[in-house]
Amino acid sequence: MQNSILSSRRRGDLEVEALLDAGLALMVASGGRRPRVADIVAAAGSSNDAFYRCFDSKDALVEAIVERGARTVVRYVRHRVARAAADGPEAQLRAGLAAVVRQAADAELARRTRAVLANGAAPAPHAGHIGVRLVDALAALLAQPAAELGAADPLRTARTTAGAAVAALQYWLFTEEVPGAAEVEHLVGFLLAGVRAPDPRRLRR
Repeated sequence: MQNSILSSRRRGDLEVEALLDAGLALMVASGGRRPRVADIVAAAGSSNDAFYRCFDSKDALVEAIVERGARTVVRYVRHRVARAAADGPEAQLRAGLAAVVRQAADAELARRTRAVLANGAAPAPHAGHIGVRLVDALAALLAQPAAELGAADPLRTARTTAGAAVAALQYWLFTEEVPGAAEVEHLVGFLLAGVRAPDPRRLRR
């Protein structure tokens, strides 16, 4: 009985992943437009019954795709920050910020990220807040190195820095510009200068 339950769960997980993959592929192919349920089901080799067993609606599927895309970005940034730990906090911040904007530098990655962010701003009930959650998750990764560089309010500084990096990423994605090394270095250097800037509250005293 237990094995039967586990097998059923695995099948359910595989169905969900197949539908998410199909939905994302169709969104990327159409430049970010939301596909029809019928097209998602056909691309996944699934059925309407399976779709509605996994998701309440197309909006629910889109939200899941957006959430998964954001988690992928955060995982990649976390990996790059961790790899730079031995080189100190500035290297960690540089690696993390460069990892954010790298989403626009690779053509295939840019297409996927553009489709995810385009739908994150669309009127699904919860996906519209994905930018906020993405910035907060990135800020949590950058707060410690910001503190080690002397930021007086590390979390606020990290949130501002992450927000600026995400805004630059969105600009490059939606203008379809590919940032070169000089553009990335300019952004990272500018944001690092902000992390090191004196606390304005102290300057007013």
